[in-house]
Amino acid sequence: MRPCYKAPVSIYRISKQLWFSAAHQVRLGNARCEAMHGHNYRVVVHAEARELDATRYVLDFAALKSAAAEAASRFDHRNINEVEPFTEGGRNPTAEELARFFAEELGKRFDDERVRISKVEVFETENNRAEYCR
Repeated sequence: MRPCYKAPVSIYRISKQLWFSAAHQVRLGNARCEAMHGHNYRVVVHAEARELDATRYVLDFAALKSAAAEAASRFDHRNINEVEPFTEGGRNPTAEELARFFAEELGKRFDDERVRISKVEVFETENNRAEYCR
């Protein structure tokens, strides 16, 4: 698998993992995935910077953890289909779209001229992973 982003001469990268449990129904999928079912999701958020901040961080892990947990809390122990932006007529609650959601939400919080959220991976199972690169 090729990397999402070809790094310049030097770049710093960090990642943070979190977990949440939720149910969903994939609309327009095969019959099996259209039935209500749940996952113990694992989300890995990747951030990168060409320069470190004054503390010598890409981002403070605690700040990244807090923001990612806040974003995940809207889904934890809920039906994702009932949470914006995944309600009827919105995005389909696939792992791919969850990865995009986390990347966009965390990007709003952290992206600036120095640092950016570069990739989010969402694992529905140990063997099923989707990623969204920015």
